[in-house]
Amino acid sequence: MSASIEDRLALQELSNRYARAVDRRDYAAFVALFAANGVLCGPGYAMTAHAEIERGIRLIEQYEATQHCVHNQLVEVRGDAASGETYCVARHLYERDGVKRKLDMGVRYQDEYTREVGAWRFARRELVLDWTPDLPLTA
Repeated sequence: MSASIEDRLALQELSNRYARAVDRRDYAAFVALFAANGVLCGPGYAMTAHAEIERGIRLIEQYEATQHCVHNQLVEVRGDAASGETYCVARHLYERDGVKRKLDMGVRYQDEYTREVGAWRFARRELVLDWTPDLPLTA
C-alpha cells in the first residue's frame, strides 16, 4: 500500500527526531519516539521497553560528541503499521590514549513503526552496520 505524503513526512520526521535526540543527549525525547514495548537492537545488543532503551542509549556518553546525518528513507504503510529502511551516517568523536579520534558508522536502520493515538512511533528499530572507519584526528 502506498504511503500518503503526510505519513511519509511523519515517518521521516520520526527518524530526524531520533538523530537529534541522540546528538543532544535528550533521553526523554529519545525514549518517547518508541512504543511502550518498542525494541532497539543492533550488533551485540537488544533493548526492550522504555526503561531499558533509556539505560542503553546513555552509553552514547562515552563519546565527546556525535552527529547522526539521516539520508534516504523508504517506507511502506499498512494502516496503523509501517515498515521501512533508513540510511544514516553517524559520526562519533572520542579520545583514546591521548589522541582525538573520529569513528564513522554507515548505518541502515530496519524499522517497524506503529501509529499510536495519531502519532508514529518505532515498534522496532534494528541498526545494521555497513562500515566503520575509526581514524585519528590530526591538525
